[in-house]
Amino acid sequence: MANYTVQLTAPAGVYPFNTVRVSLTCAGQPQQIQNMILTPNVAVSHVFDIANGTWDLEISGAGFVPENEQNIVVNGNAVNAKNLDVVWYTLHTDRNRDGILDNAGLLNQVTPTAITYGTAGIGAIIPVNCNRDGNNTARGYADNQDQRVNGNNDLVTGTSRLELRRNALGPNAGAPAVPVGWSLLLTVIGTLGENPARQHLRIFNGILNNSTEIIGPETTDNVAITTATIGASKLYALEAVRFAGNGFTSGQIRIALHVIQPEVTGIGNPTYLFADRVVVARWIGNHHLQEVTRMYVADANNAQFRVDLGAAAGADNPVIPVTVGDPANATPTAVPYLNGNVWANYRGGALPAGDDRWMRDTIVSGHCTWPGNGTGVENKDVFMKTHRWRHLQNWVYESLISANVGISYPAAGSADAITSANSGGNIAVTPPVQKTVNGVVTPYRYGRIYYGHNRYHRVDASSRNFMAAQNMQAPIILDTDWLEVGHVDEMMTFVPNNNAANAFKKWKLLVASPAEAYRVMTAARAAHGGARVLNRAVWNNGTNSFNYTSLQIHERQWDNVNARYRHVGVNVGATINDFLGNGQAPLLNPRNLPAQLRYTYQQLRTWNVNGVEVIINRNVNLLKQAFDLDDTDIIKVPVIFFPESYNDGDFTFADKVSGWTIGRDNGFNVYPGKQGGFQCGALTGDMPNMFVGNDRLMIPKPFGPWIEDNTNPNHGYDLFEHNLSQKIAAIGGGPTCDFIDDWDDYHVALGEIHCGTNELRDRYDGQTAYGNARYANWWTAVDA
Repeated sequence: MANYTVQLTAPAGVYPFNTVRVSLTCAGQPQQIQNMILTPNVAVSHVFDIANGTWDLEISGAGFVPENEQNIVVNGNAVNAKNLDVVWYTLHTDRNRDGILDNAGLLNQVTPTAITYGTAGIGAIIPVNCNRDGNNTARGYADNQDQRVNGNNDLVTGTSRLELRRNALGPNAGAPAVPVGWSLLLTVIGTLGENPARQHLRIFNGILNNSTEIIGPETTDNVAITTATIGASKLYALEAVRFAGNGFTSGQIRIALHVIQPEVTGIGNPTYLFADRVVVARWIGNHHLQEVTRMYVADANNAQFRVDLGAAAGADNPVIPVTVGDPANATPTAVPYLNGNVWANYRGGALPAGDDRWMRDTIVSGHCTWPGNGTGVENKDVFMKTHRWRHLQNWVYESLISANVGISYPAAGSADAITSANSGGNIAVTPPVQKTVNGVVTPYRYGRIYYGHNRYHRVDASSRNFMAAQNMQAPIILDTDWLEVGHVDEMMTFVPNNNAANAFKKWKLLVASPAEAYRVMTAARAAHGGARVLNRAVWNNGTNSFNYTSLQIHERQWDNVNARYRHVGVNVGATINDFLGNGQAPLLNPRNLPAQLRYTYQQLRTWNVNGVEVIINRNVNLLKQAFDLDDTDIIKVPVIFFPESYNDGDFTFADKVSGWTIGRDNGFNVYPGKQGGFQCGALTGDMPNMFVGNDRLMIPKPFGPWIEDNTNPNHGYDLFEHNLSQKIAAIGGGPTCDFIDDWDDYHVALGEIHCGTNELRDRYDGQTAYGNARYANWWTAVDA
């Protein structure tokens, strides 16, 4: 028998391995096995008591290059000393978000254990590469909807980095001899309960233009990689396929590198792993304190409107360039969505080209930022495509999407219903606000999304889940059931108040108010009872007087000859005395259709002041519950509404405008939006439905009472315009009011300027607003 000493010296340095298995075998003798715990740069020995003979020595362990020495002749005591090599593979992401790939995480663990934010936040942030950088991207597709890197710009600004590294220490560290049998397996793993991870993230086979997908929706969730391919290190480009939302609530994915050493764990079995948890960048909806950098409006036989709008945009400071969308001539474009693991065309194909003037309703303005590769931060304008199937989407996918503008369609491919509530006019964002409860202040530095969602008007679930999953702008749900179209922009908007010292109060809330409209007319009645309302007033130099033309509302009337409803233009021009009197109003009561029954101005007035006003105030109270909103923050804007349609069903006592009045009064004694009541449209121009520019408000002309006044440069003025202009001027250094005639192009179709426009905005300068560098980027601004 012999004392055979195996002496092993692990290399100096830091590495996560310390155990090897030592095996001695000899024909006819029992196998000798010993696990040895090693210390870097320290000789560690184990003495085997073995018979003389010819032995084979094998040394193996995770991370250690195996030793296999055969035909060792043992004839007495001996020492076999070996200096071991350590070679291991690691995975690297930009966990600390500084643009530089970090050191490897912990062995056999997911690093970090949780994604966190704030100044010490950790976990790489991956961009949703939903713009179009390269000409090799098919029409209708964004760069993250195909299997390759789409151009050098896409590579630099649209993707993140993942690196696999070979690490080596020991005698052969300069040229490590990696065993032929070693292999790697790269894989993505989702969060329990979510869709497979590969549907959300794409990994390319390099960082060159046209690098192709090796992991992603159209390939697999794991891929074998040879050590020869890695060499000393290899970089891979990453992109997210979608934002957090349906089937991806967390927005998080684990990327794991499994290293397989067959001599340790057998063929195909992972020996160890390194894994990083990454998170998809968040979409942030834009608000009105962000500078407008571009305006969009559709060409819809509205040439004069576009001229007037362009003049106001050109007078803004900074000047707002205007891009005209042309849905009537856009190429029909199918909208692709991820159907399982393949891209399919939603709803079976493309819409034909056609008229669609509702630019706001098609897309919601927003942006996305993330840490860049190297220094700096990447920023992309990203519109949320609403769940709306109309002609403008052809222009959106053909022309709007570009290197600078991305599109995300969270509801594409879903079974969600397409309704008016899904439109962008029903999705808005407050400026920065905060909420104080018992002295505890909760800031919303990026504002809060608000939208209407009730019985008759419901935003699709996919879009709601998408907005909530961003976890940035906690949504506020309002009631828009009282409106025929059902959009929040019909009743309110925020305008800048730059004089406010409080960063969370740099705004005023403009709210439509029938009570204010009737108050203004009542105050003017004694002097101007005959002033024309809902008329175009044109000065005639020949007669030194005004020519008045009554405006029209498109009303649904029954055609007895053809036995169908048709829309007929009805003159609605009147006077202050008419609106404050009890004569017959010109429009039909929609409850009694097809009978040609009209209602009185008194019914209209009482219903507006005691019904519509109450419902609007209930929405204001919902905002008061959501953030610190005082009456001094609110500007009442004169708007009169009219009943556009009737809600069938029985009302309750609580639904009555006046409990003292018997019955429903043909719908005028039931709150708008309730069964047995009406849904409304704006009768006068709906001024809150405006475009908020940089230092100008582009406001729909209300066509309120026209007061003749020869001391005025225009020989007169609109009383409602005057009322709002004075209130805006009282802000002090507030924006300029530009009133634009959109009656024939938008108002008669129950929309206004805001509905017909859209915009890009610079991201909010939180560092300046809040006086702290941590608020420059969302991932440091939000709490950990």
